[in-house]
Amino acid sequence: MFGNKRSRPQSRLDSLIGAKTRVEGDIRFSGGLRVDGQVQGDVMATGDEPGTLVLSDQARIEGEIRVSHVVINGTVVGPVYAGEYLELQSKARVTGDIHYKTL
Repeated sequence: MFGNKRSRPQSRLDSLIGAKTRVEGDIRFSGGLRVDGQVQGDVMATGDEPGTLVLSDQARIEGEIRVSHVVINGTVVGPVYAGEYLELQSKARVTGDIHYKTL
């Protein structure tokens, strides 16, 4: 209403990084991404649609996160930029600056 063009988070997750998987390098994705494993590199959403990133309690990301919607229940070492929405769950641990529109 009144020109508010808030984007909605993805209701589906298109990709999964499993609990026993370790990725070294930057990740660019569209749609939804769930991380249960480890990522050493930046994680960014691309494309026209808003991106949703979900980190389980086992997940660890060392690098910059830049998405429209992010749910964190694991560990992040680096800055987090949530263009729209950030949810920190009970086991979330973030070492770095956090930028968000809605918490």
